[in-house]
Amino acid sequence: MSEKMRIKDGTAVEIDTVEGDLVAGKGATIRPRTGDLVKVRGTVEFEGDCDVMSSLEAESIEGEKGRVHVRGDLTVEESIDLDEGELEVEGQLKAEDVDVGKKLKVKRNLSCGTVDVGGVLEVGGDSEVNKVRVGGVVSMQGVLKAETMDVGGSADVKGITQLQSLKVGGIAKVGGGTIDNVSVGGVFRSTGSLRFRRMDVGGTADLVDIEGEGTISVGGKFEVEGNAEFGEMDVGGLASVKGSVKGKRVEVGGKLFTGKDASVEDRLDVGGSLEISGELKAGDVEAGGSLRADICTAERVEVGGRVETRRGVKAKEFEIGKGGKVRGPVDAERVEIGEGASADDIHASRLEMGRHSSARNVYVKEADIRSGCTIHGEVLYSEKLEFGENVKFGSEPKKVEKLP
Repeated sequence: MSEKMRIKDGTAVEIDTVEGDLVAGKGATIRPRTGDLVKVRGTVEFEGDCDVMSSLEAESIEGEKGRVHVRGDLTVEESIDLDEGELEVEGQLKAEDVDVGKKLKVKRNLSCGTVDVGGVLEVGGDSEVNKVRVGGVVSMQGVLKAETMDVGGSADVKGITQLQSLKVGGIAKVGGGTIDNVSVGGVFRSTGSLRFRRMDVGGTADLVDIEGEGTISVGGKFEVEGNAEFGEMDVGGLASVKGSVKGKRVEVGGKLFTGKDASVEDRLDVGGSLEISGELKAGDVEAGGSLRADICTAERVEVGGRVETRRGVKAKEFEIGKGGKVRGPVDAERVEIGEGASADDIHASRLEMGRHSSARNVYVKEADIRSGCTIHGEVLYSEKLEFGENVKFGSEPKKVEKLP
């Protein structure tokens, strides 16, 4: 029969090895008789606050209320279960499963199967865990490798992460790495390059570089210091990428800004303004407010307010809204200028100009120019020209065999 040792409340004892179980009363202090290790072949039960003045090895650890402080490493073959307690380990912690009610603090590395903490988890070194679940706050200084991490409050991981799933109710900060699925209710920040599959952030995402083939969904503001590569992106407010953007589909409720080129395979839809410092390539481009780019190449471009390019717009279809302004040439198969809008040079197969709109020069196969329009320069057409009353031409329209 294995022995069972009991330490009375408030007692200090010296132990090397316990062949069976150990029960430590409230306020007990445990020291090694020789060396810097206490071994317990069975279960250690803590009945309250307790100090272990060395490293500790045990089969399992149990307890309810109280604070357990281990001054060295803690190695447990099976589980640690401190229902309403706190555990602080000066060294590293190894166990199969850890369940601590209030707070778990590990000053060096953490290696576990699962970690479940009701309040606060702090790790000073690296963490390698299958599953992490914390009700309150997580703070990790080193690298995190895990399958899943679920935090009710906030999480701060200074090092690189390798995660299949990150779910945080409030604020989450990571040092970069790979996270397959990100779900954050409030703010998500990454201080290093991040690879992902899916990202869902309720408030703000603040990143360095991001790369993935999945979906980005951000309710408020999306900011990237470098480049952003993704499958689809949906941002409710501002999207700002100081580098380049590459994706399949983009939808932004407010403004999209890029410091370099932007390439969107399918649809680019912005409720407000679209500002691309370099070249914009897309399938369909729609901006409720304005579009600004060095050059825009797309299948279809529709802008409500203002278009400003240095090298022009090239598209199959181009449309500027009522009262809008176009600065830079437009080259499209079909061009529609809204009522009261103004444009620079237009090259088109078919042009429709709304009432009281204007253009600088027009080069078209056929055109329908409504009443009150003004063409300041020349009009060259190869097939058909129709115009309404009070249309002003800078020079007499000319029919030509070949357009310039």
